[in-house]
Amino acid sequence: MKIFLDSDVLLDLLLGRELFLEDIKWILELSLSNHYKLYTSSIIIANIHYLISKTSNAEKAKEKVNKLLSFIKILNVGEKEIRSSIESKFKGFEDGIQNFSAVNSDMQIIVTRNIKDFKTSNLSILTPKEFLVRYRK
Repeated sequence: MKIFLDSDVLLDLLLGRELFLEDIKWILELSLSNHYKLYTSSIIIANIHYLISKTSNAEKAKEKVNKLLSFIKILNVGEKEIRSSIESKFKGFEDGIQNFSAVNSDMQIIVTRNIKDFKTSNLSILTPKEFLVRYRK
């Protein structure tokens, strides 16, 4: 199964957000044991680098992005995803881009803590906790 991870979930892992850390660690563990393949978009990677470099420094941001590259595949964002987002009913332009990146790459699920941002999606939108309840074997 192919799972798209939104930026909030990845930042939980990279920044060690205690309240949410255990769930994303379980999802990562499941992917490492080949149960699921994890994906995100190139825009999310760029945003994560930017946010970490602003709160820490560029070297730390590079280190964190390298950590992500060890377990997640990166989907390119192109004109198709941009146009789809513009023409969609998504309130957030970037959320639309993430959705259509996932749709155009045959994802089944987007895992995010911001479910309300994806209410117009046709994919299954789950929090990390909901994902684990439903799919942890």
